[in-house]
Order: sequence, then structure tokens, then C-alpha cells
Amino acid sequence: MKIDFKCYDCIFKLILELSEKLGHCNDSRKNLANEMLNAFIDVSSNGGTPPEVLAHLWGGIHVRESGCSDPMAEIKHNSTRLALQLLPRLREIVNASDNPFDTALRLAAAGNIIDYGINRDLDLSTVEESITSILDQPYDKNAASELKKRMDAADSILYMLDNCGEAVIDRLLMEPYKEKLTVGVRGIPVLNDVTRPDALESGIDFAPVIDTGDGTAGVSFTRSSPEFLEKLHNVDLVIAKGQGNFESMEHLLKRPVFYLFRAKCEVITTLLNCPFNSIQIIPGNLE
Repeated sequence: MKIDFKCYDCIFKLILELSEKLGHCNDSRKNLANEMLNAFIDVSSNGGTPPEVLAHLWGGIHVRESGCSDPMAEIKHNSTRLALQLLPRLREIVNASDNPFDTALRLAAAGNIIDYGINRDLDLSTVEESITSILDQPYDKNAASELKKRMDAADSILYMLDNCGEAVIDRLLMEPYKEKLTVGVRGIPVLNDVTRPDALESGIDFAPVIDTGDGTAGVSFTRSSPEFLEKLHNVDLVIAKGQGNFESMEHLLKRPVFYLFRAKCEVITTLLNCPFNSIQIIPGNLE
């Protein structure tokens, strides 16, 4: 999707707030703000999706200013550790369900709440309650049924991960289809998104992992590696977790796809005409 004016405000605040939380000095944050203001002018004239703009500012400015290639490594590790502690309880819920696929799908969508890119004040101690509460939330049952039918019928599925912590809970939905699955991750650290090492730490060792070769918090059709784009354009089905994947691939990806996320910002809720934090299962290019 095209970047909205409100996205600029969100991205700007996000990077500066993270810089402050990471303990950067005032001069460093001032330099960061000045560079971002100039960069916004260049990026605005060249277009791009919100995740591509964020990648430009994060990888090109914030990482350099911080002197660290993965400034959120500790946050990612803590999110993954918490989710691994929750996983046995969530697996019990799925196994006891009358409809295990439906329950796993809901929990995978609920895991999308572990997102420091949207909720910078996330209290990990409340995550379990937030995740399990989604079991009573309404969602598109027809889309869920169609997703199961497509996953059952597909010979090859690319499952694009989103955030650390969330990726652990995605295992509940992925594992029954591991024989036909390839797992997609970011090629370069960006925010709290999953990279290859993060996927391994999350216990995702049951299927091949492919990375984008790029630091976009989504999928860039201009920056991703040829190997990744070949996989993306040739699988039977793509499952894309999180807003970043939706924002970057909506209307651009021409393969059968299901976007699975919670609507967590005003731009998205306005675009989809949906409630804040609602479960979204959005199909695309189904024949």
C-alpha cells in the first residue's frame, strides 16, 4: 500500500523513542532527527511502502547512529523467551479444542500483539491474557475455512513471519503443514522482526528457512534477493503474518495469499473499515 502522511509521524516517533530507550545521548538523538527529516524529503519523492520507508531510515540512519547492527536484540530475545514459556499452555488449548485449526489460527493472529513497532510500552507480563482473550473475538470464519482448504490442498506454502515472540506462537499453525512449508524471514535485522537466528531460537527448525536478503520490515519487491523473489512468485500459497507484510505486499503480490494480522493503527483500520485490534484474515488472488 502507498504510504500515508500519518505513517511519517509514526515512523519518526518510533525511531526516536527507541533511540531514547536504548540510552542514546541527546546529541545522538538530535543528529538522528535531523537526518530523518532530510531523508523523509528524499523518500517522499521516490514513493515506497511504509515498511520500505522504515527500512531506509532504520538501516541507513538508526543502525549507523547506534553503532549496533541489531539494536533490539535483547528485546527480541526476551519476547521469544516469554513466548516459549507460553507455548506449552497454548498448545494444550489447541489440542483440547473441537477445531484445532481454528484455535491455532486465532492464537497465531493473537500473537501479532507482540509488536514493539506499534506498542512501545508493551508489558510482556500481560501478553498471555491478551493472546487468550482473542479466542472469544469475532473474525471472518469463511476466510478461515478457505485458508484451511487452501493449506490442505497446496503442495508448497511460504509462511512469512513477522515479529519475535509472535513467531513462536505461529508454530501452532505451521507445524501440521511442515512437510510443505518454507518459512520466510528478514535478511537483515530491523525492529523486532524475525531473522534466521531468531527463527532458530524460536524453535523453527522443522522446515526450510529463506530470508529476504533485505532489512525491510515486510517484503520489498525492489530490494529483496532474486532467490527470495523466485520462491515468493512460485509457491502455491503465501501466508503473510503482520501489518508490515500486508502493507508491503498488498496489491503487488500476484500469487494466492492470505494476510493474517491484527489491525493496530489508524491508517489500517481506516483502509479496511474495521475495529482497532480486530483479527484480519484477508485473502488475495484466489482463483
